[in-house]
Amino acid sequence: MRSNRQWLVVIFILLTLLACLGVGCSKGELYKEEAPVQPQASIDSQPAKIHIQFAQWSVPSTKFVEEAITKFNENNKSNIQIDLLNIPLDRYIETLNKLNASGSGPDVFELPREWLNSYITKDWVTDLSPKISPAFLSSFPDWAVNSSRELLDSQNGMYSLPSNQLTYRLIYNKDLFRESGLDPDSPPKTFSELVKAAQIISNKEIGRSKYGIAMPMGEVWMDFVQPMEALNSYSGVHFYDFKAGKYDLTVYKPWLITIKELIEKGGVFPGMENMKISQAMAQFADGNIGMMIASSWQASLLFDQFAPKSDWGVALPPAIDDVRLGKGAIKIDTAGWQVVNSGTLYPEEAAKVWEFLYSDEYIGHLFAQSSMIPVISSQANDLDNLTDTSHFRQFFPGTHDSIYPNTPLILEEWSRKKIYLEALAGNQDDPSMLEESNRLNTLLDVAVTSKTININDYYFPNFNPLTPMDRK
Repeated sequence: MRSNRQWLVVIFILLTLLACLGVGCSKGELYKEEAPVQPQASIDSQPAKIHIQFAQWSVPSTKFVEEAITKFNENNKSNIQIDLLNIPLDRYIETLNKLNASGSGPDVFELPREWLNSYITKDWVTDLSPKISPAFLSSFPDWAVNSSRELLDSQNGMYSLPSNQLTYRLIYNKDLFRESGLDPDSPPKTFSELVKAAQIISNKEIGRSKYGIAMPMGEVWMDFVQPMEALNSYSGVHFYDFKAGKYDLTVYKPWLITIKELIEKGGVFPGMENMKISQAMAQFADGNIGMMIASSWQASLLFDQFAPKSDWGVALPPAIDDVRLGKGAIKIDTAGWQVVNSGTLYPEEAAKVWEFLYSDEYIGHLFAQSSMIPVISSQANDLDNLTDTSHFRQFFPGTHDSIYPNTPLILEEWSRKKIYLEALAGNQDDPSMLEESNRLNTLLDVAVTSKTININDYYFPNFNPLTPMDRK
């Protein structure tokens, strides 16, 4: 009997084990089933992210760009993933040209205004007019829309729009002014006053590695050319004479002579030929530089990465002399010209990313961090949330600032940066600027004769540099 009972117990245990193996046991039972594996079909039911590569040059606002893009990637309902490609500023155009020529350009990217015509001609960018609504365009000022319409071959198309503005000011260290016996509330108003103040500061600070002025030229276009042309516009001069319909680069001789005088008298922070703007701003923040001509995007470094240790101020740039003081509006440059690659594999998604780059969520976030001045005025209305509420406001466009009309040859004018450098390395009688002016005027005459350019679009006999956008 006992033997039979033992066998029954054994059989019962075996049956229990088999039941557990078949249906699984609860916690504390002899066998614990592994968590069920997610069926492959369930995983595949989630569509893969559509990756859109967006390229821009590395600028101080990059980290804020990344913040805005991260929010877009997390919240957009179009299953789009923006992949940010940062390209060094000094190699940006060269890199973009190579990528697009090889057919591997980014889906969406920023272009300088000067290169837009070339990219349109090469069919590297998409006409977005079928996708842009009238409501979207109505948020931009007329000058921005007109500037886009004036792009080559785009009278009936829309390839890009500017999203932000660059203004220019003189920034200066009030503490160094005081230490040098200069009035901290009276920064230089003319070129000669600038030279004198820079020399006084440098001489006073000998042995302390402090200098009167810094003039970074590591990135020639944005660090040297644009600031030079903007500050000279305050004297009523511009490399293209809209009143005559002719080029004249020689108008910048007084400024180039001023730079040479500053160098010869020891007023300039050394190494300016290779100095990057970030290096110059770091030195200014540390109190080692008395003055700089800075754009709004350059000054944004002082609101984030390099907080100045000294009392500092912002003023209008100096003029050629007292006679020409305030004879023209300070030129505003435009930036943030975004385009969609005509070869993108995802045109609909790329267009959505393009529109996002003009949105309140993107531009408004960068403005709130004092990183850029929006073209769309409504995006600059929330002034209470600015990270800097004093110095940054002094860069806002005012009665002294203005957008200027487009010039006729655009890309052909790009080479003038080399001419300015040659003239700077030469002397006041250097013929290079005159020769370049003659070359540009010859090209312009040929274009007008062949009717590829309508000179009436760039010739305003009643042009007033104080109101440059008034074409009457």
